[in-house]
Amino acid sequence: MSSQSFQDSDDRGTSAHDARPVLSGARLLLADRDERTASAAAEALRDNGVAQVHTVGSSAAFLEAGRRPPSTVRAWDIAVWDSGLGGDDDDLTAFLGEWYAQNPGVPVVVTDEAPSTRRALAALRGRAVDMVERDDLPGLIAAVSRARHQTPASPATGPGPKPVSMLVVGAHPDDVEIGAGGIVHLRADEGWDITVLTLSHGGGGGDPERRGDEALRAAEVMGARLVMEDLPDGSITDDSSTVRIIERTVAETRPDVVLVHSDSDTHQDHRAVHRATLVACRRVPRLACYQSPSATVSYHPNRFVGLSESDLEAKLAAIKAHGSQAGSRWYLDEDLLRSTARYWGRFSQARYAEPLEVIRDATPLGFFAGDHG
Repeated sequence: MSSQSFQDSDDRGTSAHDARPVLSGARLLLADRDERTASAAAEALRDNGVAQVHTVGSSAAFLEAGRRPPSTVRAWDIAVWDSGLGGDDDDLTAFLGEWYAQNPGVPVVVTDEAPSTRRALAALRGRAVDMVERDDLPGLIAAVSRARHQTPASPATGPGPKPVSMLVVGAHPDDVEIGAGGIVHLRADEGWDITVLTLSHGGGGGDPERRGDEALRAAEVMGARLVMEDLPDGSITDDSSTVRIIERTVAETRPDVVLVHSDSDTHQDHRAVHRATLVACRRVPRLACYQSPSATVSYHPNRFVGLSESDLEAKLAAIKAHGSQAGSRWYLDEDLLRSTARYWGRFSQARYAEPLEVIRDATPLGFFAGDHG
């Protein structure tokens, strides 16, 4: 897995050759198990504009430097973490969660000796912004540049407006793409910070590792980050354990808007995820439900988000990324998807639209009021 695992540097963010202006003045904390490797990475980063690189060699030192930066550093802009410093996939996710709880505005790039899909998903669950091969210095520079470029409020430049944060929750890989893929792309293009939370690997519908890889690629196409859990496909419950899993991502992303399945759905996993999300997101001011292929006639949309041609094409491309499903599921037929979007467009001022069933909009004028319905 290359440095483009999470994002494609050709069309999103900044690539290595133009890193210097983006990284100029940046202050970076770097952890690596080997002093010489850390030194080479620090030199390459300084050559590309990073003002200060502080290196450490253990997880404890990394967290301590996060809590108390050296006297010459006011605050960190970016951190780089060597996953070889210890732990399995769950440990990596937990460690990153500890870092972000302590340093919520400081993005982490993870380096790994031999990145795998499962390792990358563990890093994504922990909200790492990228994963690169440990000895790939150009890849590291590109990943750090993208992280700096996309950070809305760097301590070096002072506070800025926080982008709208949206969390979109689905039971299985491809649920979000089908129900709200166009909305995700639209809002990502508008600068929203979007996280897709998928609660299972979809093992009931195919190889879970392949489906996880497809979900990762689909999220990239839409412009979102992916958090993927591993609840049992077909047996997801709405009990406290599921609520806690969703609450963890809510705490990490602090969403302003949440989209999820409707309760008017014939699939038991979709209904369970709907109910658990309502509990986990009880303090989120805006919550709405998207339409799944298994939604019933009781699904009553009251907002219609107009989509451009590019939003619809991005939705279709994200669905095509689920190659293990696209050829065998009737509801993934492109003509059906396109005509459905065209149908909902009649309720908006756009040619295409996706429907939402607004559950809560606790804002003075109604956050969803800009959409039609």
